[in-house]
Amino acid sequence: MIVLFNPRSARWKHRLPLSLLSLGAVLEGKYDYEIVDGNFETNAEETLARIIQEKRIRYLGVTVMPGPQLMEAIAISQSLKLRFPELVVIWGGYFPSLHPKVVLDSGFVDHVICGPGEASFFELIENMEHGTWSMEQGPFEVHAPSTNLTLPYHRVDVRRYIGKTCLGTRTISYHSSFGCPFLCGFCAVAAIYKGRWAGKAASAVAEEVLWFRDQFGVNAVEFIDNNFFVAEHRTNEIADRLRGSGIAWWGEARPDTLMEFSDSTWSMMRDGGCKMIFFGAESSSDEVLAVMDKGGTQTSDTVLQLAERAKEFKIIPEFSFVLGTPSNDVDAQIERDIKYIRRIKAINPDSEIVIYIYSPVCFDDAELLRRAREFGFQFPKRLTDWLDPAWQTFDLRKNPHTPWLEERHVDRITNFERVLNARFPTVWDINLKKWQTAILKTLGTWRYKLGFYAAPWEIRLVANRLFHYRQPEIEGF
Repeated sequence: MIVLFNPRSARWKHRLPLSLLSLGAVLEGKYDYEIVDGNFETNAEETLARIIQEKRIRYLGVTVMPGPQLMEAIAISQSLKLRFPELVVIWGGYFPSLHPKVVLDSGFVDHVICGPGEASFFELIENMEHGTWSMEQGPFEVHAPSTNLTLPYHRVDVRRYIGKTCLGTRTISYHSSFGCPFLCGFCAVAAIYKGRWAGKAASAVAEEVLWFRDQFGVNAVEFIDNNFFVAEHRTNEIADRLRGSGIAWWGEARPDTLMEFSDSTWSMMRDGGCKMIFFGAESSSDEVLAVMDKGGTQTSDTVLQLAERAKEFKIIPEFSFVLGTPSNDVDAQIERDIKYIRRIKAINPDSEIVIYIYSPVCFDDAELLRRAREFGFQFPKRLTDWLDPAWQTFDLRKNPHTPWLEERHVDRITNFERVLNARFPTVWDINLKKWQTAILKTLGTWRYKLGFYAAPWEIRLVANRLFHYRQPEIEGF
């Protein structure tokens, strides 16, 4: 018997545990298993302990993303291993794929699945059941993601994962592809998939989306692919098949890829329900983009052109920026990015801006990581060190406490972000009322017009404490 555990990742946003459902797809009919989602458990550890005892669980599979999910994964895995020493604890997901050695050295995780885990997890269980796997063999890795799995949605209550967003009243998350063909040096996806991408057939994607609509009343989908828009013909076909279905959707893309799409494909995307697209703009500097190993043909001009093009087709662009990369001139870098973001908003005021502060990714070939190490940056040597408050928010890219950034740099970025979000409230905050939006705009307009971002305490008080304002984020809902 196997338990697949999804540690708590958010207080209010709950996505389908697609990674665990993918594991379930290869276990279905071969091994007995159960899925436990920590997002819906008041005491996940006790729930797991009860199941382990009652059903004589031998294997605990844990999916682990950096950030809040890591905190619960460490605490619960460590405690359960002490209570049930014979329990085989297996971690998979982004964090253990990036830091396999520190996870295996913890003493409470027995095996790590690096990269796409469906086939490798099943093979590991098979080998252990037949006595052909040794602890000394290290992390288990497979190189190709699976795109033809039939996910066992009956194993979870799908209705729990349907939420209201700006896209629709009944929004669900969905994976139509895996990986990305690019090798950006700040990206965990590049570190894990190493330039590989695999997408489900357009017909299969549309069929499953329409199944969600018919079975659960879904009217909006977040395609949480690492890069949804890799193939123009596939994108066009998906949009065409969803046209007139009543489904609105969102996905992630590269700016240079979308600039190469034809006008007819852009029109089809709009008519087929595409409302928003998330883009990795990253930086205003072509030099920084080169250091990031962005690849392709993306330049700072690309994003400005894209903002105009998205406006023409009435699709909202979300532009993500990574500020504060390793540099001896961080001040100038930040000011260039602020001015550049203002240019984007002048071209297309509907553009959503998502700002992150750079935190290194364990991608040994990356130039950015090499530069970070030159400034003295090091990852924690022990898994439990990630529980330290200084590391708990590291991978959330909001205040990573990296050596080259001073407190004033972080303040400059976050203060600008607060003023920007007051002047242009995000469409993602569906709970924000019109009168609240008006107040925020009033507070933000004069500061934004004057370029005065210092100490925006009035915005912080009103937005955070009174209105509980949500900043625009890649997470969606």
